[in-house]
Amino acid sequence: MQKTHMFYEPIALDGDFPIRPPGFSKPPEFAHVHNCFEIGFCRSGSGGIFQIEKKIYSCAPGCAVFINNREYHQLSDATPENSEWDFINLDPAALLMGWIPPEERMFDLENLSGSHFRNVYSKDDAPDLIELVELLIREMKKDDRRSPSYVRALVWAIFTKLNQFAPAPGEERRRDTDRICRLYPALNHISRFYAHQLDIPTLAGLCGMGVTAFRRNFRESIGMLPLEYINTYRLKAAATLLKNTSKQVIEIAGQTGFPTLSHFNRLFKAYYGCSPLACRNRDRRPEPGKYRG
Repeated sequence: MQKTHMFYEPIALDGDFPIRPPGFSKPPEFAHVHNCFEIGFCRSGSGGIFQIEKKIYSCAPGCAVFINNREYHQLSDATPENSEWDFINLDPAALLMGWIPPEERMFDLENLSGSHFRNVYSKDDAPDLIELVELLIREMKKDDRRSPSYVRALVWAIFTKLNQFAPAPGEERRRDTDRICRLYPALNHISRFYAHQLDIPTLAGLCGMGVTAFRRNFRESIGMLPLEYINTYRLKAAATLLKNTSKQVIEIAGQTGFPTLSHFNRLFKAYYGCSPLACRNRDRRPEPGKYRG
């Protein structure tokens, strides 16, 4: 099996107005990091699964994602053929330089990352934030007719709102990244092949570790054992399909790596607190609980 890896994907931004209009192309197959901040908004379709360092998010239409230039990330199960996303790349500090009043405290971008920072929000839990993102996308799509001042005002409002959700500053974020980097070959392999049979020795070998060391490093870095992480990824992929498609439950179970429907139902209920059909009928995204598989 080909060894997975991470890569740096720089984004060229205009020096005078460092923000790019919305766009979406086929996501890279491997985890990557940019030289700028990224804001994404899912407009329609099947959404996808966002892996942002050790965090896993199930995304549906109406979700917005916020990714720091310090966080490796990967979007799976989303292409221009099955989902409509808008992604905006920007350098918020450079964009707002000289524009923010001196008495205003400049936001700390480093706080908008790490295991305790939540990257994905929906209209249900942050309607004001989602509305600001939609306004920014709409304005940026006006091309030559857009108002730079209005764009800057919206960006300032978005980051002010995000900082209300940000955790307190700390050293935890850098330690997290350093440890997780060693596991990224396995994390990428899981995100690409989660629907297939996976074994721990293969994942350990991708990271150049023995099984015992791999399990220990995985638990210390990710906060759970490898099998628990694999099942969590599969469950979130299944929840995305339940919410955004009309596929049968047994078909979704097979497509997300569960060998039997009974096994899928048991793990799904343990994680989400309800059956797959009950979650689909709630007309909202399933809320995860504590996985006990």
